[in-house]
Amino acid sequence: MLRRFVSAAETFVEPLPGQLNNWYFKDGLGDAENLVLVRGLLDQGSGHPFHTHPEMDEIIYVLSGEMKQWIEEESRILRAGDTLYIPRGVIHGCRNENTEKCEFLAILTPAKITGPFSVDHSTQEPWCSLL
Repeated sequence: MLRRFVSAAETFVEPLPGQLNNWYFKDGLGDAENLVLVRGLLDQGSGHPFHTHPEMDEIIYVLSGEMKQWIEEESRILRAGDTLYIPRGVIHGCRNENTEKCEFLAILTPAKITGPFSVDHSTQEPWCSLL
């Protein structure tokens, strides 16, 4: 059966320390072979350590709240309605420094890759000194 309509109750829920991910589409989940869609919710003080997606481009769209987002060594505060494009292989990370939760969508492409989904760079300089 095709899985094109996905309700919030049908998502794959991934609870992590300080965040909650609701996966709508990714490799092996849904019928979108070329796209990954996840809705993330970051608690105050939490975020995504610096990492890359070696084979995937990413767009982040903030739904509510705000986050400090880095692309390499440049950072900006993203608020509701703001978006960001991250080319494959580019180091990036974020942190919610606000008092409210930050809700966002992340869209990545392609969904089917041969290598790892992400590679951690958070223990390397200058990245470990930024977050």
